[in-house]
Amino acid sequence: MIAWIVTAIMAATVCYSVLRIPLQVTDSLIPMLDAQRSSSVIGAFASGATNAGYFRPLRAAQIQALFELSNGHYFAAYKGFQAATVLVVFALFLAVLEVDSRQRAAALLFALTVLMGLHTFRGTVWEAYPVNHSLEVVAFCLLALLLARSKAGRWTNAGAALTFIAATFTVESGLLVWVVIAAAWLTGARGISRRGVIVITVLLAVYVAMRFGYLRTGVPALSERSSGFGLQQLDPAELQRRFGAWPYGFYAYNVLSSMLTVLFSEPRAGIWTTAAEFARGRIAAGTIINIVSSTVTTAVIGWFVVARRDAWTRRAFERDDQIVFVSLAVIVANAVISYGYTKDEIMGPAGVFYALAACVGIVFVLRTLASPKPRSGEGGLGPRSRLASVALAVFMASSGWVVRTAGLHYQMNMMTFYDRNEWVYVDDWLVRQQSVPTTEAGKALVHQLREDALERAAVNPYLLSPRLDQWFR
Repeated sequence: MIAWIVTAIMAATVCYSVLRIPLQVTDSLIPMLDAQRSSSVIGAFASGATNAGYFRPLRAAQIQALFELSNGHYFAAYKGFQAATVLVVFALFLAVLEVDSRQRAAALLFALTVLMGLHTFRGTVWEAYPVNHSLEVVAFCLLALLLARSKAGRWTNAGAALTFIAATFTVESGLLVWVVIAAAWLTGARGISRRGVIVITVLLAVYVAMRFGYLRTGVPALSERSSGFGLQQLDPAELQRRFGAWPYGFYAYNVLSSMLTVLFSEPRAGIWTTAAEFARGRIAAGTIINIVSSTVTTAVIGWFVVARRDAWTRRAFERDDQIVFVSLAVIVANAVISYGYTKDEIMGPAGVFYALAACVGIVFVLRTLASPKPRSGEGGLGPRSRLASVALAVFMASSGWVVRTAGLHYQMNMMTFYDRNEWVYVDDWLVRQQSVPTTEAGKALVHQLREDALERAAVNPYLLSPRLDQWFR
């Protein structure tokens, strides 16, 4: 009960910050204008299935359905759906961990700060799009793991298949659901039977054949967006100039950067911020906090993996082994999917599963500290010294994650201010995007959304202490 209460409080704080942010101009307005012009949900579904470079029919259908159901209350519809998704993610996160002891309850507190403090979660949760597909994929992946570790049954297989279809039809990273199911099955989780895994694998093959063979939607090109590389952000023209002839080195860099950003909070969006800040003459305190807290947490997870390596070799996976093994598989697979370009929200599922693994690692640390005898490989280190050294490291990590959790709400407050101000110049932005509405209904929609955003209160960040920006990175 304590675990559910604490999780509900943490989720409520995220929802509060989410509901203060207006619907964004970028990534939200044009899809809503498209929904206004669309004739039906089915039409939006068909349109989302044929976009060049993307296959997101369910996302388009959701945007259309919420637009029609909103009855003009667009903020309430889209932001309410986003807040509900946040609550579902937190509930599934807790359900996967199965908190049934004081040690797991204590570790849950640590894991929740990791979940909220990791920069990938901020990128995942804050934007509406106007339907937050990144957050939905996180929920689908957690649901898949929950089904895989449940009691086997026909309905479990059907639920897993539907989860995979919904995830892959929402956004490309929905393919991670298959990774979760396959990795869980390899660890002995038989909630989804062998037949169920085979069916979902067949669905994966059908998805690949349909997208690249029949629909020929292809993949995003280097010319579509900017991406971080080394110490700077490169625009599409520069990316094409450097990597257009042979992009595979750039793709490898993106995969490695995506894995490292989850494990060590560096680089950020492909840019090595520590080196970049050092070159400017000062490394921010928040950057140091991020790297230290992530490094210690990753070391704790690594400690658990090393301690359980013999059991893993024998395929004698226990409950916590399954969580960590699946989490590592998701981190790697999520990074591979991000080969085209690096972005925090793309690694959102990996960040959430990293938090799950962190919970398991802390449980292992607590049990190790409670052990009366030192384990093998600890040398002559006495119980008191071992307790002091490990407790100090965990204290440093947990303190850092608390700062980062507070930083989540600080950054979302900044986003509230900047997203609100974007609506002042929405007409100029529409001209640049060549998406100026030509109908009276379209113009009325833009006017209503602008007035709704500008009437919302927002704290001017320039009235806050400038030192906060150095701590919350």
